[in-house]
Amino acid sequence: MTTFNSETSRHGLPEDHELPRRLELLAELGLDQQRPIPELDALADRVADAFIERTGQPSFRGIVNIVAHEQFFVGLSRPRSGGHSTSQDPDPVADRIMPRTEGWCVFTLARRTAFPLNNVLDYPRSAGNGAMHRFRVKTYLGAPIIHAATGICLGTICGVGTLTTQWTLADVERMKEFAQEAGGLMEQRPRF
Repeated sequence: MTTFNSETSRHGLPEDHELPRRLELLAELGLDQQRPIPELDALADRVADAFIERTGQPSFRGIVNIVAHEQFFVGLSRPRSGGHSTSQDPDPVADRIMPRTEGWCVFTLARRTAFPLNNVLDYPRSAGNGAMHRFRVKTYLGAPIIHAATGICLGTICGVGTLTTQWTLADVERMKEFAQEAGGLMEQRPRF
């Protein structure tokens, strides 16, 4: 899945064999434009709320991520303070874009299964991970969003926090349920 580059002493990105098919399907579903989707923002808020309650981390964020040539957060929870939303204003589009070389969602996509990282430093790929440094991410829990009719992985749903977290099987199952819900919302939304 991952390749180790002995020249840089870093792990590379997994190959994305589904990318051409995913790009076609995203266009068919009207998900090929980089724009926030209010229903997926609301789902990301619910992910954040569920895991803020579970972990006690008010900084926990929920993300619904489409992975194409770069990552785009079609759903992004609003920042909270003390577990409550601090703003009703949506994040600018630029705040929703992340290179494929950052974060852990590309690995969740390649695995096609949930990916719990109690402490992101336990994962070798984290050494050069810009997301960890810029956003102080210490924990990650993600699950793939699989298009039911085709089996193509569209992206991921995940949560990130600033404190290490001991993820449980119940946490993983909850994130997988959120992934199924995200897939349903993506298929049901009106095409533009």
